[in-house]
Amino acid sequence: MRKSSFFKMILCAGILTFTVPVFAEASADTKESTLEQQYEEFEKTQDQIKVQAALDEKDDDICHIRVTVPNLPDDVKKVTFHVTRREEKKDPGDWYTGKKKGKESWQISLDEKDLATETAYEVKAYAEKGKKDRIYLGKTAFLIQEAEDASAKDEKEKPEQNLSASGQDIILDDATNNALGYYTIMGGSTVTVEQMVKDYQAQGVAYPQEVLKDGGASTIEEFCQILYEECEAEGVRAEVAFAQSMLETGWLQFQGDSTAEQFNFAGLGTTGGGVKGIYFPDIRTGLRAQVQHLKAYASSEELNEECVDERFDLVTREAAPYVEWLGIQENPNGTGWAAGANYGEKLLKLIGDLKAID
Repeated sequence: MRKSSFFKMILCAGILTFTVPVFAEASADTKESTLEQQYEEFEKTQDQIKVQAALDEKDDDICHIRVTVPNLPDDVKKVTFHVTRREEKKDPGDWYTGKKKGKESWQISLDEKDLATETAYEVKAYAEKGKKDRIYLGKTAFLIQEAEDASAKDEKEKPEQNLSASGQDIILDDATNNALGYYTIMGGSTVTVEQMVKDYQAQGVAYPQEVLKDGGASTIEEFCQILYEECEAEGVRAEVAFAQSMLETGWLQFQGDSTAEQFNFAGLGTTGGGVKGIYFPDIRTGLRAQVQHLKAYASSEELNEECVDERFDLVTREAAPYVEWLGIQENPNGTGWAAGANYGEKLLKLIGDLKAID
């Protein structure tokens, strides 16, 4: 393992204990009630859960990954970590049992036998109550790589990282950096309005001008400009929203349940069986709602614009930070935008075609 240091946040869990007077035997009902209270406290403080990773201060060939959280219920027997190589989808990974470190922390220590440079790793944390009773707590990802000369790199093009004195760096999973193997929804757009226009024109379909002009975009150029502006306002990648709009509407031909008059470009509120979904007053509002719904799935940050997505609060925040996880069947959290198989892969195909346009 290259010498490096890094820090990352993750959902995890800790311990809260309740005591019973030594002179009284706690009844079964009391114990059950106490455990229920502990889980209530655990739910309340999940936003305080974190994971920290850093090299050992005395031996920088050893990397410590520690999870810390208040209020882990007493019936949890141990905390475990599952470490996999992110680029290998079928990698079985390695399991590690955390050692107790302080009142609310558990830690594993990995060395060069466990981690390699230039490899993206994903770590998932679990609280285990029994062999078949495991609570998923959260995840993080990181990649250790040999640092380049900072003076030779454009700082705007460098991924977020922590640089160690030994000349190594670590790329962290901050939900805006695609370097770790997944395509993030949040981040700077990597396509232009012109590329989106050319991609649309290459499909050989007619832009529904008669309808969409009433919503504020009489041309595909105006449509793509509005989409780009709304994505920039919320920090969502324009290529993701564009690909999704085209997939959901069949390149704006609206051959599904929704109609062009709804200005609903992502099937918001449609459930199949002829349910048309939400109606928006114009194109900008419809695209803004779509972008805000993507942000709800991909990030826990507040919206920058007034919320027009009436389903925003129904989303589990940051449950799908990657395009690959927008499909419910592929999302490890069991949630997502669409129920159909390989939804994310279909979007990635469209994104790839879009980015290939000069």
